[in-house]
Amino acid sequence: MLEPRSVFKATAVNHIAYAVADYARSRDFYMDLFGMKCVFDDGNKCSVAFGNPERAFYIGPSRQPGKQPIVDHFAISIENFDLRAVETELSRLGLDPEPDGDCAWTILDPDGYRVQVCAETGVFPGAATPGATTEGKVPTESAAARPGVFQTTAVNHIAYQVPDYARSRDFFMDLFGMKLVFEDRKKCSVAFGSPEDAIYIVPSKPPVKKPVVDHLALSIESFNLHAVEAELKRLGLDPEPDGDYAWTILDPDSYRIQVCAEKGVYPGAALDPFHTPE
Repeated sequence: MLEPRSVFKATAVNHIAYAVADYARSRDFYMDLFGMKCVFDDGNKCSVAFGNPERAFYIGPSRQPGKQPIVDHFAISIENFDLRAVETELSRLGLDPEPDGDCAWTILDPDGYRVQVCAETGVFPGAATPGATTEGKVPTESAAARPGVFQTTAVNHIAYQVPDYARSRDFFMDLFGMKLVFEDRKKCSVAFGSPEDAIYIVPSKPPVKKPVVDHLALSIESFNLHAVEAELKRLGLDPEPDGDYAWTILDPDSYRIQVCAEKGVYPGAALDPFHTPE
């Protein structure tokens, strides 16, 4: 078993930056289905949050042709964040940190994908813009929270496709102190925090040889395989099975989202012949 060098200690996914065709439509989808609360909205982009410690989706307009949805970057919260100390350490490692407000640095991983190293609190959409504040952009009452069909507790996993899974595995373990919880010689899962978030690192699909977040998975409270299926079908979301502990749906932009139990999910679970829904 590989042991991380643990330059930093990751505590949670701080946020996932998600670009879509219609940010308000996506905001409402994630609030209504997953019980997320809107903690920032400036009329062009928003942050919907969940879990403890708080994770978030930053939802904004897509710049892709045809307004294709894309996960632009993801951010990891670390314990005991100090702006200058983190900058010094990232620079020492040759990672050329770029400032992103008072509470985050942006780096590139081994495949050139943007990853942010963040404080556990204080980060918000657009924080890198000089003079940016949250004043007047924090919703209240029904715009801030509404009953969700499910209650989301964590990022079950970020499915991250890369050309060299072992190189990425070592990068995230060594820099963020993530632990290796699954590996089968071609893919792995590195996990961190409590409740646990994870990154599933798998090979890029030919002919593409660039990093991409293939899908996102969210853990929900009190997962029951058949009850969750029934609820998703009632909502017209056409769930597809993904092992004993997850269903896959498409969000309003046809991006793949998994609705998961808090435990029991692992890379390739849907293809495991020894695990079939009862």
